[in-house]
Amino acid sequence: MAKNPAGRGLQGPAGPRGPQGQPGRRGPDGQRGKPGPDGKPGAAGKPGPQGPRGEAGPPGKAGPQGPQGPRGEQGPIGEQGLPGTLPTIDQLMPWLEQIFTAYDDYRRMRDREANEREAELIAVRDIFAATEHDEALEEAFEDDDPHQIDIPKKKKKKKHKKKKKHAKQAQDHDDQDDEGF
Repeated sequence: MAKNPAGRGLQGPAGPRGPQGQPGRRGPDGQRGKPGPDGKPGAAGKPGPQGPRGEAGPPGKAGPQGPQGPRGEQGPIGEQGLPGTLPTIDQLMPWLEQIFTAYDDYRRMRDREANEREAELIAVRDIFAATEHDEALEEAFEDDDPHQIDIPKKKKKKKHKKKKKHAKQAQDHDDQDDEGF
């Protein structure tokens, strides 16, 4: 028989609205941003170089002169009774003679000490030369050569050299050749 006409192609009235959903959970944070480009130099830029120094201005006017100071004390009174006079040359001569005499004594003492030091040096040199001459004579007599007298200057230390094996063999070979003569 007749089937339900509502099932075919015809739609019925809309039903009541359902409950609203809850907000979802928060998503992960994004990557950190890169720094932006530098700004243009402007009002906050580097200050410019310092300008040249200006010329000096004209000198100012001299100030008023100060009050005069108190008067100084009177100097010593000389033998003539006049204040501030210098002594005469006759008064200075004994004093000058003492100074020159003391200076001459000082020079003579310095010269005498220098001569004594020089005489001591000469004596030491003579003694040293005599001992070197005696040593040279003794060496000449030891050598039995009366014409050769050498005064040694300074003896050098001998260096000990290591002998090598082949050098020793060569020396032995030379010694054998000498024995034949």
